[in-house]
Amino acid sequence: MRLRSTLCWVTLGLGAWTAAAGASPRQAFERYRNAVVAVNFIVETRLMREVREVSGRELGVVVGPDLVMLNGSLVDVSTTGAQPHSFRVRFEGGSERAATYVGRDEFMNIAFLRLDEPAPPGIRPLRFERSPKLRVGDPVYTIGLLPETLEPMVRLEGGQIIAAVQHPKAFLITDLPTEGTIGGPVFTANGTLAGVLSSMGEDGPSFASGYGGDGDLAYGLLLDAESLVPLVENPPVQGENRRAWLGITLQALDRDKAEYWKLGEATGIIVNSVVPGSPAERGGLREGDIVLAINGQRIPVSEEEHVPLFVEQIGSRPVGSRLDFEFVRDGKRLETNVELSAAPKSRLDAETYRSPEFELTVRELVFQDYRAFDLKPEFRGVLVNRVEEGGWAGVGGLESGDLIQKVDERGIARPSDLKEVLEEAVTQRKRKLVFFVERGGRTQFITVQPNWNGQS
Repeated sequence: MRLRSTLCWVTLGLGAWTAAAGASPRQAFERYRNAVVAVNFIVETRLMREVREVSGRELGVVVGPDLVMLNGSLVDVSTTGAQPHSFRVRFEGGSERAATYVGRDEFMNIAFLRLDEPAPPGIRPLRFERSPKLRVGDPVYTIGLLPETLEPMVRLEGGQIIAAVQHPKAFLITDLPTEGTIGGPVFTANGTLAGVLSSMGEDGPSFASGYGGDGDLAYGLLLDAESLVPLVENPPVQGENRRAWLGITLQALDRDKAEYWKLGEATGIIVNSVVPGSPAERGGLREGDIVLAINGQRIPVSEEEHVPLFVEQIGSRPVGSRLDFEFVRDGKRLETNVELSAAPKSRLDAETYRSPEFELTVRELVFQDYRAFDLKPEFRGVLVNRVEEGGWAGVGGLESGDLIQKVDERGIARPSDLKEVLEEAVTQRKRKLVFFVERGGRTQFITVQPNWNGQS
């Protein structure tokens, strides 16, 4: 019933747009539609205690002869932390290409795939240039995916600019439907390419992550063309850290807290904790400091929803930048200078190792893991990223999310340590290995018995 209603709306809506704006929306749809693709992939998910691999589907747009851009949230869809794999890009008409993950810009939440071979003949990549000037009430259009059982696979959607936000950051909001359209091209009534559709909330850019829709209503956010140009020309690459880092956890200095501390100002950040060895610690910042300005400019953070914008402003600065911080400590106004360093590795950048014999994949622990698992800084181990069903590791009882600290009393601090232990076990055809792991905050021993030549 829902699908039928959508199809009727598209058909009737297209006729209305044509009558209102001539043939421009229809012509733009025909011009841009073959750059819109369906990205199919395999992702790992956890159902109770069982881990399964399921298929996923997202919208992407071709932005180069072999480059596809899409919403970056697809790299976080796994409930086990494993990265999606086996990407296949399907073009309108049925042609497919295998693709490889390139990387993601975390602030814009835009990801890129590289086709293993060039796009089919006739595919015209989108070219993002100057962003058109749009105002509230201006009509805009996008292209979305229909269910994969239908062909052609794309649809036209129309809406308008419903808000022009100025604070805490300037951006435009649309009422374009977001289901099946996130990442799709957005164009004006005269066919000018304005950018791509993103969303408010976790699936959108970091500066809008704290602003979700109201109930079932999800707002579309326009990532403008000019912001996309540098990403398309120089896509982020997994493992290449381009972000700077301060090394604190923080919260917003809202009006109530500013009044409580008699600060007068109602914008800034409160330092909740400082990571040992971080730029913040080296610069002398401490837990409880209230930072009001950086390089003489007030910090425009007065609500928790503004915090991601501050993180983005720090992270987008060049590594090695020196910043002057003005802060309050114990009622006194102080200043310090902080030199930003490269941010720690993300989970996607972490070193991994897969044992084909034990059918087990692990990765190194990164800063995010230490926070998520509440681990002490001196903790050493590797995270079980994937356990293949029916393999020796799975039969023995290892699970995704386990933290391996030792195997047969040998310390495991990085994936290469486990690689050495397991390859040695294969060479010596060991009949039993004892893994010391942490699971759910508790430690336990798990025995894995390889099955050599069908004998346990």
